[in-house]
Amino acid sequence: MNKKINFKHSDDALKKAFKTLHAYDLAVLYTRLDEDEKARMIHILDSSELSDLFIAFEPEDQLDFFERLELPKKKLILRNLESDELKAFIESLDEEKQEEVIFLLSAIKRKTIRLLLAYDEDRAGSIMSTDFLTIRQDEPVKEATDYIVKTSKEQDYVDTIYVLDQDKQMVGYVDLKQLIISRGNKVISDIMMDDYQFVYELDSIEKAIETVRDYDRNSIPVLDQSHHVVGIVTADDIFEEIVENTEDDYEKLALISDFDPDSSAIRRSMQRLPWLLTAVVLNLITASFLSIFEATLVQIAALILFQPTILGMSGNIGTQSLAVTILGLHLKEIDDKKSSKKHIFREMTIAIINSLTLALIAFSYVYIFLTLVPTGVQTPFEIARVVFTSVSIAMFSAGSMGVLVPMLFNRLGIDPSAASGPIMATVNDIITLVIYFGVATLMIL
Repeated sequence: MNKKINFKHSDDALKKAFKTLHAYDLAVLYTRLDEDEKARMIHILDSSELSDLFIAFEPEDQLDFFERLELPKKKLILRNLESDELKAFIESLDEEKQEEVIFLLSAIKRKTIRLLLAYDEDRAGSIMSTDFLTIRQDEPVKEATDYIVKTSKEQDYVDTIYVLDQDKQMVGYVDLKQLIISRGNKVISDIMMDDYQFVYELDSIEKAIETVRDYDRNSIPVLDQSHHVVGIVTADDIFEEIVENTEDDYEKLALISDFDPDSSAIRRSMQRLPWLLTAVVLNLITASFLSIFEATLVQIAALILFQPTILGMSGNIGTQSLAVTILGLHLKEIDDKKSSKKHIFREMTIAIINSLTLALIAFSYVYIFLTLVPTGVQTPFEIARVVFTSVSIAMFSAGSMGVLVPMLFNRLGIDPSAASGPIMATVNDIITLVIYFGVATLMIL
């Protein structure tokens, strides 16, 4: 945001200036103000603008902003928030603060929030909104339209209206555009779509993501076991969930948990240090273990020249197999015995082809290099043969680990993303070095 706001101006002038800014820009501006300017900004903005501003804040800034508000404005903001936004805010608070905020809600909203908070965080019900509209299938279009106009609230999702039968079970839906353009003498059952997709409240969030993605709907209903609509999941909810999952996966990739951009350097260091120390210990163990190959290293010094190449090549093929497998598991493309076998066979075949191809290239390079720059008493062919064999075995081993480890984790109920990161890379390096120096010892000494 580049626009400057001069707080020396009058309240009216500031109000006009604020109206030209998006809620996100106002949130960025607010975090840069001093205490007096923040108080003045809160005083000038109306309840709707304060609600938009509150939503635009990062979660860690919401509570600070909320605490600065007077009680009437607190209640107005809570009333204006959509149920899923309100639930997300309350969920970020400690238990004592949660009860304080819930106490400010109306009885109906209080009951709704307690229901949403009761769902496990991996269930579709935990991310649904309860701000939706329903109409009866036997209702005339004109009456249904009047009902929507008169009863809908600002936070309600109105793009799709869900159609119920006499038992309040869902039987279809009507898009708002279709409702508006339909003739008034028709009934809802004449214009509704009865071929609809939904998820149950206890279905996984992954199933909700797949349903929205596969059927290209802006929203899908969430039903209970009696087929009553208890909420909706919108495309925005799905987008936020995907962003959170992506962030979680990146944190797991680096083995960093509970990342907080505002945390101190010392705290961040403490989060990363245990895993780095683990990697160091593994490397020290590797160095100790590889001491058994000391005689090989002394007699075949040329092996050191090509060690980085072999480590890099096996690491790359392992990372590729790992990424493809984790992606397939997340997208549910590998979800049964048949698809698992097919994926393993395909990736193993790719590993064999790539490892042999690159091993041949490595053999040619090493042979030509040592012919031009002789090193040690061994012939270029002997060293090149060791590199060829080592690269073939090490790359195939790394590719196999990249496929089998995340699938094993998934079978055991462990997040397959945990198969990536520094520890996995270190283990792969250990195996590669053992293969490299072991092959050299067997083939030359």
